[in-house]
Amino acid sequence: MRRLLAFLALAGALMAAGNKPERNRTRVRVPVWSEEGKPLPAEVEARIEGAKAPVHAVRGPSDELIVIVVFDLVGDLALVGPARDALIESVQALPANAWVGLMRAQDGLRVLLDPTGDRPAAVEAIRNLPVSGRPGLLDTVDQAVQLADLVARKAAVRLAVLYLTDSNIYGYREDYTNPVVNSSDQRDLSRRFPEGLIREKISRLENSLAALEVPLFITHLSWQRDRLNEAYQTGLLQLAQVTGGTAAFCRTLAEVPEVVRRTMDRIVNHSTLEVELPYRPLKNVQVVIEAGGLPLNYRTRFVLKER
Repeated sequence: MRRLLAFLALAGALMAAGNKPERNRTRVRVPVWSEEGKPLPAEVEARIEGAKAPVHAVRGPSDELIVIVVFDLVGDLALVGPARDALIESVQALPANAWVGLMRAQDGLRVLLDPTGDRPAAVEAIRNLPVSGRPGLLDTVDQAVQLADLVARKAAVRLAVLYLTDSNIYGYREDYTNPVVNSSDQRDLSRRFPEGLIREKISRLENSLAALEVPLFITHLSWQRDRLNEAYQTGLLQLAQVTGGTAAFCRTLAEVPEVVRRTMDRIVNHSTLEVELPYRPLKNVQVVIEAGGLPLNYRTRFVLKER
């Protein structure tokens, strides 16, 4: 935990110098990105609950960025190797206004590298990454995005969390297989809904992440086709989308490098809008962003909580 707090302090100090963040609950930060990688036009309009809302700040690719990469890699080195190489390539290509921090999700969230603009240090840490243990995404994703959200409140910058994972639902310490409670009872619902525990976990995480404002991106290196893993992978997509990010899944080894690079490109090119909230108190809001007809990816629902 001490290292995590140092991570937060360093990230905020790196980016806050010269920036006076305007952060309170009168505004929401809306991450926006184009599937085609096109920049936002000069004129961007926002609506909250159907009413036009002022956009006070638009931060795009020319503005500062912190990328927090969380590794959740425990399996096949044949998949991890190409993913690691593609990530190194993307880190080396990051613009000068980008910092990268590295974490690992095994046995709790651990800091591997504090946010830095030092590309050789980041490359060395990625190359020396251990690949072992059990999956940790479901156990750490809430904490990782909360940490990033704390940094975002302290510094007027773009920020994103990227999970690089090869996790399999059967590998978690917690049993999500929803075993049959009564094998003699044909009406036992655990027979009909074996993915029930997975859905419950995803629902709890989704509710928590909906109150945060940092986008989560997930790159999964190995798509699994059995029923429980499909429910798990669908859940990962839901978690990413509720934050304004997305999840991408590799179905073959050949896809791995391109999927990793494409996800990093989305992060680098994404924008963040600060949109003013209505004066009347609301527990959640629906948001619509329009940019001259440009197709956009963004989150449409925000849960508002006191901070």
